[in-house]
Amino acid sequence: LSDPSSKGTLKKASILPDEYLILCPVADTAQYKPFGRTLGLSPWPSLNNLSDQIVLKSFTNRTVDSVAYADTWYKNNVKKSGGWTLERIDPKAICTGKENWTAGEDARGGTPGQQNSVFRTGTGSEPLKLISAVLTDSITITLTFNRVVDSFTATHPHNYSLNNGAGTPVSASNDTGAQVILKYPAGIARGNTYKVTASNISDCAGSVISAPNNSAEFFYAQQIAKGDVLITEILFNPRPDGADFVEIYNNSNSRLDLSDLDLASVKGDSLISIKPISSAALILEPGAYFVLTTDPDNIRKEYRTESTFNSVKMASLPAFNDDAGVVVLVDNSSRIDQLNYNAAMHLKLIRDPEGVSLERSSFNRATNDPGNFRSAAASAGYATPGYRNSQFTVDLNSEQEVFLASPTFSPDNDGFEDFLEVRYQLSEPGWIANATVYTDRGIRIRKIANNLTLAAEGYLNWDGLNESEHIAPVGIYILYLEIFNERGQVKKYRRSFVLATKLN
Repeated sequence: LSDPSSKGTLKKASILPDEYLILCPVADTAQYKPFGRTLGLSPWPSLNNLSDQIVLKSFTNRTVDSVAYADTWYKNNVKKSGGWTLERIDPKAICTGKENWTAGEDARGGTPGQQNSVFRTGTGSEPLKLISAVLTDSITITLTFNRVVDSFTATHPHNYSLNNGAGTPVSASNDTGAQVILKYPAGIARGNTYKVTASNISDCAGSVISAPNNSAEFFYAQQIAKGDVLITEILFNPRPDGADFVEIYNNSNSRLDLSDLDLASVKGDSLISIKPISSAALILEPGAYFVLTTDPDNIRKEYRTESTFNSVKMASLPAFNDDAGVVVLVDNSSRIDQLNYNAAMHLKLIRDPEGVSLERSSFNRATNDPGNFRSAAASAGYATPGYRNSQFTVDLNSEQEVFLASPTFSPDNDGFEDFLEVRYQLSEPGWIANATVYTDRGIRIRKIANNLTLAAEGYLNWDGLNESEHIAPVGIYILYLEIFNERGQVKKYRRSFVLATKLN
């Protein structure tokens, strides 16, 4: 019996089938005899506390058994500090490393001369299975099996294959018993579903994995580009004991991974308070909404939600002030979308905006277009977390240069035509607009654009308030819009509409 620094020879003795024999220093023989058959050795291998290698050899120098142990095998800091034995779990298992050893569980600290307290044999009726494959970075895949695997078979790279041309890993390591880490020489291509297949892998009892239990799939999403994911709603001033939330929407045709995104704020022109949305893969399907918050249960309690309420519980959000702030979606320091919000964006009819979210009206308009974020409708409960916004408007096609989204509107915050929307589509940008609302008798009510530079396409909104910030009376009104450019061209438009209200 030896370690690298010393060797002791066993005296002539025998050991019967299924019998235990305690080996110890000669000087300690009397202390161990009460526990069972004991044989003293001199010299005695040192058995270092941190790690050592013990080898049992025959007189013909054939290795009968060996173990290279380490105190990390305890997996228990209290027992690791001393007084407890390491015990072999399955004496018939082919695994010889830490996967087949652990700290003893007997209250005395060990079980000399008798069956180990952690003894078990066999694998049970369930076959060896590859449970999951997780991409931890662009060149690393973590495989998890349903039980401990044999390190010898698990660490051969050629026992693994990956489809879509990725092939065989350059290395396979087995440091945690039931998990194997695969490394690939180059980054795995995005936008594909991958299938990992394991072959010739066995567990500690020698059971070899086989189909259909030897494969697992994972999806590696496309890189997120600007505009792929949009900020669609924010609650920055919650009710007492409420929680902030940010709603996002997959505006692309691809499945995207939210673990690629961070939520941040801005100071000056620099990103600050960058918060990862998810540490694990979290797929956002095309056309789907997701709510980011520290307390999804609170959002469910405070607002109406659908059965498919997609949310992620984040450890923390950036600080969203009640008066104004900035929320940014970030992918590798690239800004995917950014909303600059302030309390003045709320409908002026709302006396107390506490608990009222701001909702995006159009996916096709720029995020910070004036009027693209509005107070959520009262009829919807003042927020629509995880589903289509109450203030969402359908983009219309028209051959006219200037047209109204609807000939009527009712500024009552019920989520239906709360604003007058004046839409324009010009042959070129650079036109400058002045727009005024009059009564049908020509009395000026409100100027809604004053020397405003226009894009080629866009919107003008009127919230129904007059110059005194009061709701204008029900009736027929005229929009007078004049646009001009630096070449001296002038165009004038008149559009009539009705400011309506519900009848009792």
